[in-house]
Amino acid sequence: MFAKSNNTPVDENETRNRLLKAAASLFGERGFNHVSVRDICREAGTNLASVNYHFRDKLGLYCELIGMVAEGMNRGKIAALDAGAGRPPEVQLRAYIRGFLHQLLDPNPKEDAWMEKLIAREMMEPTPALDLIIEKGIKPSGERLLKLVSAVMGLPTDDHRVAWSASTIQGQCLWYRSSRPVAERMCPELKFTPEVIDGIAEFVSNFALAGMRSVLHGQDEHERGPVTPVAGELPGTGESNLS
Repeated sequence: MFAKSNNTPVDENETRNRLLKAAASLFGERGFNHVSVRDICREAGTNLASVNYHFRDKLGLYCELIGMVAEGMNRGKIAALDAGAGRPPEVQLRAYIRGFLHQLLDPNPKEDAWMEKLIAREMMEPTPALDLIIEKGIKPSGERLLKLVSAVMGLPTDDHRVAWSASTIQGQCLWYRSSRPVAERMCPELKFTPEVIDGIAEFVSNFALAGMRSVLHGQDEHERGPVTPVAGELPGTGESNLS
């Protein structure tokens, strides 16, 4: 989980990694402002000077962890964006949504759960390290997603509809992760199997693409003209002729 430095003696690497592991757990549980250097060293079984030696101070240790989380975030989203490389934009977008949702809804997060806790804490109580998340974890993959949505919509990347559409897609995917504990309690039979995740991805993709088409055709409520009847509906009544 925590990489070793090639230029650091083995015993120093061990101390460094123990500090990182202890800090990841404590910061994730309590947040940056509610954890002391003494707490970290006690948990790691190291002396008080070790944090300053390896990371300069508590903020340096915290930024090291946040940087690791941000790079992990970016790698995952880049992998999802690469999944549909070379295919038409809409197919690429579907591949991204599917890959991203599988990452978010992995039923066995294992040891990487500390990353999610840490990021949630940072969002609730921002520190200077939030800039690392933005610069390393959000912007690189976010710019690529913006270009992909731009290609799907046929609009320039600086068009606000492109940014809003990309943000909405991200929000829909993240909602399924953040609401998962509630969904599992309300529907105990619900299991996020690969097949279920594929189904969610298909729904989100269809919903997003339909929404973008609607935006492109000026289908905001205040701009709508007479609604074209759908198949099976009597014009002007909203009633079905299939009954």
